Amino acid sequence: MPDVMIIEGESETNPRADVVKMGAGMGFLPGIVVDQHFAQRGRLGRLISALLLQPAVLGIGIDEDTAVIVNGGEFEVIGQGAVTVVDEPSATHGNMDGALRDEALAVCGVKLHILPQGYRFNLTTKQPVMKA
Repeated sequence: MPDVMIIEGESETNPRADVVKMGAGMGFLPGIVVDQHFAQRGRLGRLISALLLQPAVLGIGIDEDTAVIVNGGEFEVIGQGAVTVVDEPSATHGNMDGALRDEALAVCGVKLHILPQGYRFNLTTKQPVMKA
């Protein structure tokens, strides 16, 4: 769905430049990187790696049996699992420029939101909308 997507990668805890390959997506969610089977396959490091490699606004990790419904500038979480939102542009430090492809990457100050069913997220303000 995004304009750039993960086409291949390893499930890794630590972000590294060599754990993910990116390719052209469908362009429905510009500035967003989406990863799937997120919690079940331990893909936080892979998603952060993708965000460090691609200029993107947000990373969205979607668990199995879970989906997001996008309506205007918001999405709502539905299903059994959760959606993890990673706001990497808020990072205060990173070593991407000086790291080798197989070296662990440093990233500090990233915002992380974990949203179960019924929660929403505003894509414009980059803020969760609490469940009523």
